[in-house]
Amino acid sequence: MPTMLTDSVGAAYLYGLEAQEVDVDEEKGLHWLKAAAKQEAAEAYSELARIYRDGMGVEKNIGKFEKYLAEAGERGLLSARSYLLDLYRDGDPELGIEPDEEKYIYWLEITAEDGLTISMENLAARYRQGRGVERDIDKSFAWIMRAVEMGDPISYRRAAEYFENGWGTEHDLVKAYMFYDQASPAANADKARVAEQMTEEQVKEAIARSWQLQRENEVVRPASDGYRYQPDVSDLEPLSLTPESDQ
Repeated sequence: MPTMLTDSVGAAYLYGLEAQEVDVDEEKGLHWLKAAAKQEAAEAYSELARIYRDGMGVEKNIGKFEKYLAEAGERGLLSARSYLLDLYRDGDPELGIEPDEEKYIYWLEITAEDGLTISMENLAARYRQGRGVERDIDKSFAWIMRAVEMGDPISYRRAAEYFENGWGTEHDLVKAYMFYDQASPAANADKARVAEQMTEEQVKEAIARSWQLQRENEVVRPASDGYRYQPDVSDLEPLSLTPESDQ
């Protein structure tokens, strides 16, 4: 029987299907879900985790819950990966699960690779601080810039800090101002601080670069006073966000 069908049969018995007159039969549900799990169905592992977490027709077993949930995550089920990330970051007192730094970092890296920008930002912070991982400012910067590439506004503010302080990249006030400008109007105080160290021409370039980036991303964030004249960016070279040594 195909995996998806096996998994569906297990779920049908586990929860019942009134329209098809399928009564709840947790024993049969468990049987078919285990059969689907043997065929590497990630969803089946996730359902098995729920069964053992909640004691649906079986005795609660938190060890099996964690095992099956991890199996679902390893097979690429995004909902399981997100659950595992939260579970090991915060723990779950009701289930008797304590926060687990090693497992949290493991799923943080996986979900960051999946494209979850909040995981990229948290992983960048971990590498910058050396918290739970060996301190690596270059990796920290690389993860922030991956979040930037995903268009996440929170990462723009973080990127600005990296360029302002020269963390893992060159000290570049133009890019720092540009990213603060991208972040939100709330970053105006940060822009003012950076602008105090810049020439008027540098500020104008930063505003133009910000406008250029917004046009490229087709997202307008009019946070700068300079936008009242919308600088001409037609002659600007493509913007590079990585040091020349990394290109």
